[in-house]
Amino acid sequence: MTRNLVVIIAIIFATLALLVWRPFGDQDLTDEPAGYREIKPDFTAQGLIVRVYSEDGTLAHRIAAEKMTHYSPIGLTELDQPTYIVHTRDGGPVWQVAAEAGSFYGDKSLVLERNILMRSLTAEDFLERVETSYLTIDTLAETMTTEQAVVMYGRDFTIRGEGMHANLRAQTLELTKHVETIYTGRQTNSQ
Repeated sequence: MTRNLVVIIAIIFATLALLVWRPFGDQDLTDEPAGYREIKPDFTAQGLIVRVYSEDGTLAHRIAAEKMTHYSPIGLTELDQPTYIVHTRDGGPVWQVAAEAGSFYGDKSLVLERNILMRSLTAEDFLERVETSYLTIDTLAETMTTEQAVVMYGRDFTIRGEGMHANLRAQTLELTKHVETIYTGRQTNSQ
């Protein structure tokens, strides 16, 4: 009987030791779903402007926002009221794109959302402004794309379509699907 008593005491002692030590315990478990962790921003800035320069040192584009919140673990910067300005090879501003919200991913991709307005900053452009609700900008390739409805305005016309691809280097813009064109034309006084 003493042998059984020693075994029982040893089992109780081992169990108590494991409960106190708990190498396989649940110290890392939380009530959150598996794989989910709250990520806190590295910084939040008001009125910050990011300038990106080309390899030859000229200003390529600028991104400004009323508020920027940066999360370095995932390479994301959230933007409130962002403005993206595209510059020519000689550094002059060509297009300004403004939106209500945006996200900048790893210094490469800028996604703009809600009430997006692209405005030409040069007087001689055929196309004066473009409106859409969602726009992806690849800042390295210098392209803009959307699959959403697009409205383009020029001096004498309005074009409606769905989807757009713009190449900022080549200064081209294509609609994926044309819906309608309204041409107002210039009225001349002829006698």
